[in-house]
Amino acid sequence: MLEVLIILFLGLALFLLLRHYPEAKEIKFSLSRIDFSRFQKLLIYKRRNKNNNSVIPSIQNAIVMSDISEANSQSQARIAKVFNEKNPMLLSCLYKAEEAFQANDLRESEHQALDAIAKDKRCSEAYVMIGKVAFFRGEFSDSREAYSAALKCDKNLAEAYFGMGRVEAREDNSTKAIDYLEKAIGLEKGNAEWYFELGKSYIEVRQYAKAAKVLKKAASIDIDNKDYKSLAAEAEEKQRTHSVYSRLR
Repeated sequence: MLEVLIILFLGLALFLLLRHYPEAKEIKFSLSRIDFSRFQKLLIYKRRNKNNNSVIPSIQNAIVMSDISEANSQSQARIAKVFNEKNPMLLSCLYKAEEAFQANDLRESEHQALDAIAKDKRCSEAYVMIGKVAFFRGEFSDSREAYSAALKCDKNLAEAYFGMGRVEAREDNSTKAIDYLEKAIGLEKGNAEWYFELGKSYIEVRQYAKAAKVLKKAASIDIDNKDYKSLAAEAEEKQRTHSVYSRLR
C-alpha cells in the first residue's frame, strides 16, 4: 500500500510540475535517487524565485554539482573541482561525457566532449576525455594528439600526463612513458592505476627496485586488486635475481 501511495504522489508531483513549469520538461525523469533529487531542487527553486531569473545559471550548476557529489568517480570529482558556477553548461557536458564513458558509450562520450570544446576551446578536461576515448579505440596517435592539446591548455593537468604516459607505454616507448607517468603522480598522488602503469614501465627498462616500490604502493591503495599484488611480487623477485646476477658478474 505504501509503495502505491508513493508512486501516486510522484505522479501527481510530476504532473503539477509540468503543468505549472513547462521548462521542467527538459529534465529526463527516472525514479533514481539522483534524478528525484534534481526534481525536488528545481521545484523548490521555482517556488522561491518566480520573479527572479537572474540566478538561473547558479541553480543549474547546483543541480549538476549535486549529481557529481553523488557520483563515485575520481574523474567526475576532478571535473567538479576544476569548473565552477561560471560554466554550468560546460560542467554539464563534461559530466555527461564521463558518465557515457563509464557506461562504455564511447560515441556519446566523444560527442559531449566535443560539445564542451565548442563552448570553450581551452577546455582541457574535454581534450582529456577525447584522448581517453581514442585510447580505448586503439587510436593511439589521435589519443596522443588530444592529450597534447589538453596540456597546451593546462600544463599542470595530471590526468593528461597519465594519458600520455599510457599511450607511450602501449607503443613501447617506456622511457617517455616513465617521464610522463612520474609527472602525473608528482602532480596528483593516490591513484593506484597510475602507480601500476609506472611500475610496468619500470619493469620494461629493468628498474626493478623502482618497479617494486611503486607497485607495492598501488597494492596498498587498492588492497583488493590481485594484479597489483602479483606484479609487485614479480618485480621484487626480478630485483633479487638481478642483484644476484650482477654480483656474480
